[in-house]
Amino acid sequence: MNNISKIGFIIFIVFVSGIIIYSITTTERFGDSYIDQLRIADADETLETFSDEIVIEIGKSVCNEAINWIDEETSSILIQNILLENGIEVKKENRIIPIIRFQSIYELCPENINLLEDLFGKNE
Repeated sequence: MNNISKIGFIIFIVFVSGIIIYSITTTERFGDSYIDQLRIADADETLETFSDEIVIEIGKSVCNEAINWIDEETSSILIQNILLENGIEVKKENRIIPIIRFQSIYELCPENINLLEDLFGKNE
C-alpha cells in the first residue's frame, strides 16, 4: 500500500506541475491583443519596423495623453506628436492615427473609454 501512495503522489505532482506550466505558457501578456489588432489594421505598414515593445509604449503614451484631448483634431495632433517622438513621421490624416487612438484606449486603458466617448460626443 505504501508504494501505491508514493505512485499516486508522484502522479498528482506531475499533473499539478503540468497544469501550472500550461497556464504560464498560454497566458496572454499585457498588450498582446493590442499588438495583434494594430498589426492587422496597419495596412500601410507604418509600424512594421518597430518592435512590439515600442508599439506598446506608443499606446501607453496615447493613454496618458487622452486626458488632454479637447476634440478629435487635438487628439490627432497629440498622437501624431507621440509617433514623431518615436521616429514615426506621419501626416495627421494617416489612417494609423485613429486606429492607434481606438486600440490604445480599448485594449490598454479601457478606464479611459469615457474620454473617447466624450471626444466624439462633442463632434455630434
